[in-house]
Amino acid sequence: MADTNVFSNEQLADYRENGFLIVRNVLPPDETEAVRKIVEAQAEHTAFPLSLEYPEPGKYTVSGNMMSAHPGLASIAEHPTIVQCIENLLGEQAHLAAFVAYVRTPGDTGANPHNDYKRWRPVGSSMNWLFAIVPLTDFDVEHGPLLVSPKSHELHQVIDPDAKILDVTPPDRSKLPEFVDPELKAGDLLLLNMYTWHWAPGGTGGRFRSGIFHKYCAVSAPPAAGHYPYNEAAYRSLSDAGKRLLALHSDVPLTTSRLLVEREPTQEPAYFLHYDHQAWQLPGGTSWEEDDEIGWDVGSRIASMQTLTKEQLGVDVPWMSYITDHEERNGLCRVYGYPDENGHFDALTKSNTRCGWFTSEDAQEMLGGEAEIGDIIRTWRQENVVRGKGVAFGQKEHQFV
Repeated sequence: MADTNVFSNEQLADYRENGFLIVRNVLPPDETEAVRKIVEAQAEHTAFPLSLEYPEPGKYTVSGNMMSAHPGLASIAEHPTIVQCIENLLGEQAHLAAFVAYVRTPGDTGANPHNDYKRWRPVGSSMNWLFAIVPLTDFDVEHGPLLVSPKSHELHQVIDPDAKILDVTPPDRSKLPEFVDPELKAGDLLLLNMYTWHWAPGGTGGRFRSGIFHKYCAVSAPPAAGHYPYNEAAYRSLSDAGKRLLALHSDVPLTTSRLLVEREPTQEPAYFLHYDHQAWQLPGGTSWEEDDEIGWDVGSRIASMQTLTKEQLGVDVPWMSYITDHEERNGLCRVYGYPDENGHFDALTKSNTRCGWFTSEDAQEMLGGEAEIGDIIRTWRQENVVRGKGVAFGQKEHQFV
């Protein structure tokens, strides 16, 4: 699908310049109405946050593994026209980073201006992703509009495109361009760049406002915080052609996390192990969600990995980047990577005989087959993977580190 030329050169240029693109009437009225009814029925009974009692004023979120709750939800996630448009803009095949539908009930005050590049979120920490927004009601003054800021995606700039782990400049809000109303109608498709600022004021007409707000990331750009863990029911709800959209699907829970620390890159590649509980191992262990209030946006183990590294080794790791998940005896292990650019781990190896640098082959021998360290290192060193910095939820006010 990524090779399909869906858009004209003029449309592609417009997207690159303004940070968004509108495709009118992607869903016909009958299909739009059918999806709206499904979403609002789900919102009434199973939406996040559970603290809201439908339909009291608020934003109700139908998301994640709820994709399997009704065939109509899965079909909109893999809608061929939407996926073709997404992959044409991303330039390659995509993964469904977030399945999300929102229902704003009358009296909801809306959301403040923001963009959704968030280093602590599985759904917002990829370095190449975009929104696919499909209004299920008109997004007008009565329902509540969705305003966008043309060219605001340029407030973020990649600092060094050749770096192993990409970093971006923080946005200067004083330079935020004015917001405009794209006058979205039910069934339209708004394609929104990951850095583009948007704003959802509350409606004035006492109406329900419903819409699809899916996020898709390029296959080569995994979320720095890690992929959302879809379950097998969500995977089965997709067609055979659509199953490729899920990067991770398992009923095995995420139970542990590990950190692959690579020696300062100017030296020969080597990886940090420490001797703990009578065995050599990567830093880490049993991990947990940082904040239960995140709800549907789950999967990041960065905070617990930072805590474990501090407790085990006394090292503060400011950020890390997702590598892979692999199955261990008691569940899935989420593995992150970090280059020892500041030499904190190197200092440990010089003062502590229970720590050391090991080649890939030696690490495999030290850890045994269960750790799959060879595959982890190969994935980490892949040149065609675009990685960014992931931080913990508690660092969200200081996400640019």
